Amino acid sequence: MASVLAVLALGAGAIWMEAPGLVRRRQFRELVLFLVLLLAGTVLYSLLMLQITLPNPFMLVKWMFGWIGPAKSF
Repeated sequence: MASVLAVLALGAGAIWMEAPGLVRRRQFRELVLFLVLLLAGTVLYSLLMLQITLPNPFMLVKWMFGWIGPAKSF
């Protein structure tokens, strides 16, 4: 549990260091992307540290592109 709290503290520190500069320079798209990626990384790492089984991300890719079908060799 301590590692999850440490990651949350590091994430909060990263926001505290980076967000004001991005807002000051009016880089709102970069700020949103930064926050989304930081949130995704923090959640995934926290789930990993809590030993929660995550599904294989390849299954999502397989589902998304499954309609294309197998490649044909010539």
